Amino acid sequence: MNKSKKSRKYKRERRYFSEDFRRARVKEYEEGQVTVREICRAYGVSDNAVYKWIRKYSAHYQKGIVKVVEEKSESKKRLALEKKVQELEQFIGQQQVQIKYYEKLLEIAQERYNVNFEKNSEWKFLNGSSSIDANTL
Repeated sequence: MNKSKKSRKYKRERRYFSEDFRRARVKEYEEGQVTVREICRAYGVSDNAVYKWIRKYSAHYQKGIVKVVEEKSESKKRLALEKKVQELEQFIGQQQVQIKYYEKLLEIAQERYNVNFEKNSEWKFLNGSSSIDANTL
């Protein structure tokens, strides 16, 4: 195994990132603009290195204190609630269309059969009769 490591034909490239660069990446991470994984992919660094930058340059990191971050779960909750609101608004719209349809249907029935349909009351026939012929419906 030692031979295989020594027999490599290439040397690992050693890169140096300035302090300003590292602080900028940590700031982007803290503001939620990027994730650690995105920083690793974009700049070809290990996640271990990025976490070291966070420990060193983060304004929120203090040794021994655990920071609970719930921004992603809160955003997921917000998105789920927005989706639910959209579904309910669509449902309400459909119900309003149905109500308009039924109102128009009642209006046509009143005109055609000379019947007055009123909420919370018995049918009152405009012609004064107390019954309706089943054949006219």
